[in-house]
Amino acid sequence: MSTTSLSTAVAASDIPSRFFQMLQEVWGFSELRDSQGQAVEAALSGRDALVVMPTGGGKSLCYQSPAVYRGGCTIVISPLIALMKDQVDSLHQVGVPAARWDSNASGQEKRELLEQLRQQRIRLFFASPERALQDDFASLFKGNKVPMIAIDEAHCVSQWGHDFRPEYRQLSQLRKHFPEASVMALTATATQKVRDDILQQLQLRSPSISVSSFDRPNLTYRILPQVDVLAQCKEIIDRHKSSSGHSAGGIIYCMRRLDVDQLADSLSQAGYSVVPYHAGLTPQQRHQAQDAFVKEKVQVVVATVAFGMGIDRSNVRFVIHASVPKSMEHYQQETGRAGRDGLRAECTLLFSNRDVNSMRKLLNNSADQSSASKDWLESQLNQLELMVGFCKLPICRHRNIVEYFGQSYSTENCGACDVCLGDLDVVTESKVIAQKILSCVHRMGERFGTNAIIDVLLGSNSRDVQRRGHESLSTFGILKGHTRVELKDWIEQMIHAKLLMVVQDGNYPLLKLGSQAKSVLFGNHIPKLIRTTGASAQESIKPLARFLYDTTLLERLLEWRQEAADQEKVAPYVLLSDTVLAEIAARRPSKIDRLSGVAGMGAKQIAQHGQAIIGLVESHCSLKSIPMDQPLQFPSSPVRDSYGVRFKERKSLEQIASELHVVESTVTKYLVEHILEGSVKDVSAWVSESEIQKVIAAANKVGYGRLIPIYEACNSQIDYNKIKIALAFQPALSPSGQPKGS
Repeated sequence: MSTTSLSTAVAASDIPSRFFQMLQEVWGFSELRDSQGQAVEAALSGRDALVVMPTGGGKSLCYQSPAVYRGGCTIVISPLIALMKDQVDSLHQVGVPAARWDSNASGQEKRELLEQLRQQRIRLFFASPERALQDDFASLFKGNKVPMIAIDEAHCVSQWGHDFRPEYRQLSQLRKHFPEASVMALTATATQKVRDDILQQLQLRSPSISVSSFDRPNLTYRILPQVDVLAQCKEIIDRHKSSSGHSAGGIIYCMRRLDVDQLADSLSQAGYSVVPYHAGLTPQQRHQAQDAFVKEKVQVVVATVAFGMGIDRSNVRFVIHASVPKSMEHYQQETGRAGRDGLRAECTLLFSNRDVNSMRKLLNNSADQSSASKDWLESQLNQLELMVGFCKLPICRHRNIVEYFGQSYSTENCGACDVCLGDLDVVTESKVIAQKILSCVHRMGERFGTNAIIDVLLGSNSRDVQRRGHESLSTFGILKGHTRVELKDWIEQMIHAKLLMVVQDGNYPLLKLGSQAKSVLFGNHIPKLIRTTGASAQESIKPLARFLYDTTLLERLLEWRQEAADQEKVAPYVLLSDTVLAEIAARRPSKIDRLSGVAGMGAKQIAQHGQAIIGLVESHCSLKSIPMDQPLQFPSSPVRDSYGVRFKERKSLEQIASELHVVESTVTKYLVEHILEGSVKDVSAWVSESEIQKVIAAANKVGYGRLIPIYEACNSQIDYNKIKIALAFQPALSPSGQPKGS
């Protein structure tokens, strides 16, 4: 079994340049991300692979692009009809012949599908695990070469995963029917334990293992105390409205069906565009709700966790958890449905201890009803406690998520969570308060629970306090200036920080000093206790993209996309993503050929929609008397400014990467931005004049659309970072005014 580091890049010689030509023509991309490249390389070489990539990271391209390049019929196992439908619709939009087996299809539709298979016209065939395990499944592909079987949502195979489905564990049987096919297992969320289970259950043979970073830097995470769910949801929805009042897409998760119905009804009565979704609705009702959300007829779905896995809407701008999720895996998967287009999105969790207690009871009842093992129940309860710790500890949310999944996080301040943004109010007297609480627990003999400790700290004259003689303790009343709610919250924070621990004594949970208590009592460690203030209702939402764009033009483009999608009967984001439209709104291209410089604009999309887009842009620019064909411009930020200072000092890529704890390609990305906007006018510190001339000569020969042919035309002697810098420094030679392939 082989593993790779997260930063391993794919060498140019490993994937044919013709593959990248196909990638550009079909999907409008000139490069693959490192993890995508590793997965594609495995697929093209006929090797098994495990691909762990966060939602929005481009998992589907890992199996779709090899399927188109190699030919034959790749089988894709997917758990939900809605997920299969979105994938097939998206493939049809870029001209790829794909199909899905739908049990609800008519006899005529099934006959047409079988005829397409017989004629070997289908490149990707989607089926549920239940259908794939039926005896006649293999016979459908008679006469077809099946080079690969892709198993999506592969975490469903593991009993330790958060969406265990028993039928997934039988998918290894497909090996018997397709012995020559490689198997690619893909998932967005998997701890090491789950990954090991996937490898074992699917019997992957010497697989390539590609694990991307679990960080989603475009997501802003916030944890707020649950106060008034309806009012808090309204505030977040309103914050994501455009200046014209256009609502953004969002998902609100609730624990119970009753909560879903009540919240959806209240929001609807208040005038919001919302539908409910849960397993208690009829299949037709669920389909209608899902379809309305995907096609952007409705902007907000209030749902239980039954909703989401089959949703491929890329422009979800916010996810709200109105109750605590069962695990970090659930949280990462559900928040991952926001910002799949790579643009900014917000994830807010409304935390309540009442919900935590309800979840514990639900897990215990579920274990009793299903006769689950003690190990399973302990595992589920432990996952819940880790989720509670995530909510309670004032640690960077991005760091906490990444480290939970076993990866390191080097960024000091993520700039995209309530902790790093300063939304949390750190108690200035944290050290003294923690010492007083620990002292009280010690003086009470570590024999009492939370409520009894709080009674003493607040100086309560309750009957129990007097009966036990606790009013004579030196810690009696030493925190009487605070509320019971505050003290209970701080004690819970201290439990998760290992300053305190809970020990079960029969039916009674007792508080005892934790492993880190002495370091605080002796003043060697200063803890952080927080009061949560939350995001202000007046706070404006961050812009979608890192670059500046014309918001009015973007709104016009969104309106056009909705109309075009209605005519083609597809979801708007399937037509063109928000990311693509935002870049068009930034560049304001004047000619169709300049759309090829926009990442995500494939040849078919330009042919179908290019004229309409250019016409709309021309009309807008004429009306506003503003210029077209603009370079990307980037707003100032502390992180970006830190790169700018180092560029002015003309430090090397290697030196900057070392100082900021990033890889050199990240430094190059910021350098290209500074070159494009004109703040860096001399690039001789990073690439020589002769190298620039060689790159430009190669680009003129093989084209600006792909980096690999340029690299090969330079005899593989100029690295990719230098190529990107050289292309950025010569924007006039690129029709779109940008370094193509960057």
